[in-house]
Amino acid sequence: MNDKDWVLRESIVKVMIKLGLPIGVMQVLQVIYNITDMFWLGRLGREALAAVNATWPVVFLIVAGLVGILQAGISLVSQYWGAKDYGSSMKAAGQVFLIVFLTGLPVSVVAYVVIPHVMQLIGVPQEVIPGAVTYGRIFALGFVIFGLMDATVSVFSAVGDTMTPMKIRLFGVLLNVVLDPVFIFGLGPIEPLGIAGAAIATLLSDLLASLLALRILTRGIRGEKLTLTHLKPQTHLLKKLVKIGLPLSISSIGEAGGFTLLTAIISMMGSAALASWGIGDRPLGLLDVFIASLLGATSTIVGQSLGAEMYDRARETALKTVLYGALTAAAGVSVYVLLRREIVSLFAHSDAEVIQHAADFLLYMGPSIIFFVMLRSAFSIASGSGHTKPVMFLSLFRLWVLRNALAYLFGPGPLGMGVKGLWIGMSISNFVTGILALAWILRGSWLKPVIKA
Repeated sequence: MNDKDWVLRESIVKVMIKLGLPIGVMQVLQVIYNITDMFWLGRLGREALAAVNATWPVVFLIVAGLVGILQAGISLVSQYWGAKDYGSSMKAAGQVFLIVFLTGLPVSVVAYVVIPHVMQLIGVPQEVIPGAVTYGRIFALGFVIFGLMDATVSVFSAVGDTMTPMKIRLFGVLLNVVLDPVFIFGLGPIEPLGIAGAAIATLLSDLLASLLALRILTRGIRGEKLTLTHLKPQTHLLKKLVKIGLPLSISSIGEAGGFTLLTAIISMMGSAALASWGIGDRPLGLLDVFIASLLGATSTIVGQSLGAEMYDRARETALKTVLYGALTAAAGVSVYVLLRREIVSLFAHSDAEVIQHAADFLLYMGPSIIFFVMLRSAFSIASGSGHTKPVMFLSLFRLWVLRNALAYLFGPGPLGMGVKGLWIGMSISNFVTGILALAWILRGSWLKPVIKA
């Protein structure tokens, strides 16, 4: 069997498993990283937890434009690979890394400057702002590093190799688990750095993992080496990346902006609500162990299938993704709802107010995750097919037209239902857009390869 086209030859379920298991492990590693941060920072108090939760949407907003290009790279790399045009596939990969190198430093500078102002603008509680600014600014220094890691995962996955980036992630996360308590609480000559220590530990871990990734890339991807010549600007490929990636970038920017506004809305209810949002959301991330496995495999199979003009295979992959994803989410959510108080108590310890709010979050948001998986399935199909405008509109509609408006309406707004109202408003947005995403998938307008346009 030709190792380069195994994704197209083996059964869809078998390919999903082979590609998905390493992606699932990567997701486990990401959850371990998040839980480790929450575990140690929780011992510094609710302000430390709230600071991290306030920072992430702002950081995501600043780097969101780059996200679309990385996802567009999956479309081009996988479709050229499926068409057996390996030279063009590597050139497309090179353009993705080129963009990361060129944009990372300017984005870091912008982020470092604006983070304090954005925190004030969105109304983050005053006691939370110092920690949030410190954490965010240290993260801003590593945007090239983080971009390189994400680009590596995208390129390897697109050609059907998810094992290599999994090993790189494993190295980075295990290193972060070791360094987190050392830098947060101090050890030997290392002074206690508190919340800054958590960010520094992540930065150092990803730096070493990125250096390892660079070394591996110079040795080749399934027999096709990525060289410096592939980083030479290719106008036609850059135009394709922009055309495909721009809607995804707009979607990411809109999503990040939406979450930034959502942070402001939740902040109206105080630091307890902000902390409980992060605690309640973390366990839901465990579902990504299985769901992200499906979605990552879906982009690769859809992309390579369209490149090879195997349209029935692409459609079958999309339908199986929605079905398996929804069933997985339903099973996981059922457990979370039943054990919600026990789960959130692991992170909030003796803070009864935070425990109650976080438990309510799992109760109201949990069932809506089944429909959110349908929307995420649409995004994976779009990433593989290159038809990204419809999911852009769905994403913007979910956050700006539905989620933020309903969260305010039910929470601190006219209906005044408090923190519980926030979670109810947020959940409705997932139900509505999930149904719309399913309709787009079934319509099949995405079944056209973009490399031949």
